[in-house]
Order: sequence, then C-alpha cells, then structure tokens
Amino acid sequence: MSNCLIAGLPDSGKSTYIGALWYVTQNDSDKGSLSLIASCDNLPKNTQQLNTLSRTWVNVEDMDRTSSDIPNSISLILKKYGEEKEFEVHIPDFRGESIRSIVTKNHPKELDDWCEKADGLIYMISDIGCTIFEDDYGCDEDEDNNSEKLSQPPQLDPKNITPSTLNMILLKYIKEKLHTNKVVIGLSAWDKIEQHWANSPEEYLKEKSPALYNFICYHFPDVKFYGLSAQGGDYYENDSKKVSKEFKEELQKKMLEGKRAYIYDGTEKSFDITRPIYNLVD
Repeated sequence: MSNCLIAGLPDSGKSTYIGALWYVTQNDSDKGSLSLIASCDNLPKNTQQLNTLSRTWVNVEDMDRTSSDIPNSISLILKKYGEEKEFEVHIPDFRGESIRSIVTKNHPKELDDWCEKADGLIYMISDIGCTIFEDDYGCDEDEDNNSEKLSQPPQLDPKNITPSTLNMILLKYIKEKLHTNKVVIGLSAWDKIEQHWANSPEEYLKEKSPALYNFICYHFPDVKFYGLSAQGGDYYENDSKKVSKEFKEELQKKMLEGKRAYIYDGTEKSFDITRPIYNLVD
C-alpha cells in the first residue's frame, strides 16, 4: 500500500489529473504505453468519486470544485505493466483552498495527517506569475493618510500573496511534515505553456520563477519535474466560454486512441500520465 499526496493551490489541476488517471489506467492498458495499469480483477471499495471525476473528464467538462475540507477518500488498485503483483495507492482529493489555508493556519487537521503518512508527493503548479502590489506605485493621498495606513498593517490574506510565494510557503510547511524525499513537481496546463516555450519544464520554472525553482531544488534535491496536460488541450480557446463541438470531438478521439492527456519531461512527450506516480512507488 502506498500513500500519495497530491497537493497544490486552487485550480492547479489536481482533480482533473485524478479523473484522467482513473480513465487511462482502466482503458489504455492494451496500448502498452503505461507504467501502471488498473487491476483487472479487483476494484477499490469506493469508486463513486473516481467515476464522477473520470466521467467529467471524458465529457470534456469543467471539474466541480471539491467542496469539503475533509478530502474524499480515493484509492486505486494498480500493478506495473507486465507484472501481476498488485498494490493499492491512496490519494486524497483535497480542496486547493484547504491547502492554501496553511498560510493562515486554519487548514484541516487531515492535511497534517496526510503529510506525515505520505510515501510521496505530487505538487501541482498552474500559476507562477508575479503580482503587482499597491506599494509598487505612488499614490495621491496626503501624508497623514499614508501614515495612518502604515500604522494599521493589513491582515494576512493569501489572495494578496504572489503565487510563487504561496507555493513556497505551502511547500515549506509540507516539507516539515513529510517523511519522504520522493517528490514530483507537475506544471499544469502544459499544452498552453508549450505554445510559447520550447525547453524543459524544469528550465521553464527556473526562467519564470528563479526563487521558487531554487527553493524546490534546495529542499527536494531528488525532485522530478514534469509538464502535465491532464485535459489534453485548452477547453476555452480564444477566450470562449464554451467548448466547441469540433474541439470536444477532437479530444474524445484522442482519448480513444490513448493520446489525450500527456506529460513532458524535457526529453519526450509521453501519454503515460501514470509515470509521476510510478516514480513515487517504484
């Protein structure tokens, strides 16, 4: 049995990845491109959440946000491709908001418990952009008003912290609880990034957020970086609010061919989205 913690800020693609993973391990085992496949004989005790996430992914729909601070209990019974020995992987579907609340120290206790018992961590990052603060510009208020504002420090609000800084705060906290050095960083929505970036995911993070990159490499020296496209493409191209019929059919065609969701390790593009978990359980 392995416990794999998948963590990240809200909208970092955690649930989408789990939904794609469940479909792929069940349906793409005959394509010979997976490191891990689902058991043919045994199903997890509770597949309701897995089926819901997978069905949403198959239908090319937006994932419903995980609504409870208490994570849904998700488990997969897997085996390495070409082998018969099976093992169970437990994955909690935590809300990104629950993970982000580490900053204000009001996160659920279950998150601490999972950090402590995890055998590996997949940390997903979808936003590393910088934020501009009011202090970066002058203002027209008089000096008295400025002095009054300075005497009243603002309350700590994660929404006012840059994504890179938030990710460092969360990773630092998780690191203090973890008892493993098996860590994978997944840069989500790689299908968007690769449109304007030709190098590796590691180089992308190093270029766009040197502080976050150096933080990760210092605290997790054995880390592996992947670009991850769990959706297989941008559902809403050209700022559209609706998935076009043609694009939906295109993604579903790729799905049936086992060529929809994919990862990129800097060397090759692969449709084996089980590899990040394989790295943690191998």
